[in-house]
Amino acid sequence: MSKKDFYQLLGVTKSSSADEIKKAYRKLAMQYHPDKNPGNKAAEEKFKEVSEAYEVLSDPEKKKSYDQFGHAGMGGNPFGGGPGGNPFGRGGGNPFGGADINDLFGDMFGDVFGGGAGRRSNPFGASGGRARQQKGSDLRYTLSITLEEAAAGCEKIISFMRQVGSKEEAAKLSVSVPAGVKDGQRLKLSEEGDKPSSGPAGDLYVIIALQEHLLFKREENDVILDLPVKYTDAILGAEVEIPTLTGKAQIKIPAGIYSGQVLRLKGKGFTKIGALGSGDMLVRLIIDTPQKINTRQKEIIEELHKYSDETPLVKNYKDKLDSLLRTRKP
Repeated sequence: MSKKDFYQLLGVTKSSSADEIKKAYRKLAMQYHPDKNPGNKAAEEKFKEVSEAYEVLSDPEKKKSYDQFGHAGMGGNPFGGGPGGNPFGRGGGNPFGGADINDLFGDMFGDVFGGGAGRRSNPFGASGGRARQQKGSDLRYTLSITLEEAAAGCEKIISFMRQVGSKEEAAKLSVSVPAGVKDGQRLKLSEEGDKPSSGPAGDLYVIIALQEHLLFKREENDVILDLPVKYTDAILGAEVEIPTLTGKAQIKIPAGIYSGQVLRLKGKGFTKIGALGSGDMLVRLIIDTPQKINTRQKEIIEELHKYSDETPLVKNYKDKLDSLLRTRKP
């Protein structure tokens, strides 16, 4: 039976570039590869034909000989299987003769079919045997949750697509998010990735993305709240209710506090994964002064100013400034 034209097999022409020939082969190889068509003899035969065509057209010397003399220029066997025109070599089942099939397909299919680094399986085997099992590709899913959900732990239903055999499948899974999970942390769901027709399934990695919060910030296992305090409360002291990750709490603001002072609520932070206990809640006090005051308020403040002592931070600053100026040369 006469051989098919190599250019027609790949859907290219003699003037096609090496990249165009490679792209055409990749497309056909993906379509007809045995891993994608288990048990399909016609697809396997087509895969052999396009692979044979690519082996010749991707080699400048072989391509030149083929362009000049056609299949006759290949000596009846472009893969060195010996005399007699046997296209499958001496082994009777390997279209690439004594060549290492992995060397030919390792780089080609490592990124076409996925599933990790290294060589792809030999679809024909060293002596025409069965293909080695290949693990399915691992998948990645980004799951967005609130700080409250991260603090308490939660159950989330996720929906995604994965490859099962040669088809795409819509999947839905329940994910258990542990209390204390951090931004960027990975949760591994074993064998929930792509599932090939033969071989083990890949894994699904759920990447945690913490949503920005209206009031809270996270630092390691602590949660931080910036709390504005009226200047009168800063002077006289007060008791206020504040939100926490899991509810509410009452805190006492001592009289005479300064802006930036931090009150610590023990154990009100995030659970420490892999360790005992929890982080703390840090309430950072920010003294809030009014932009406008009425006439009566101004009178009261001016009266207060006459009798007020120097405040601690101002006094500390002035002491340091005096020390600095004394050390400087006039």
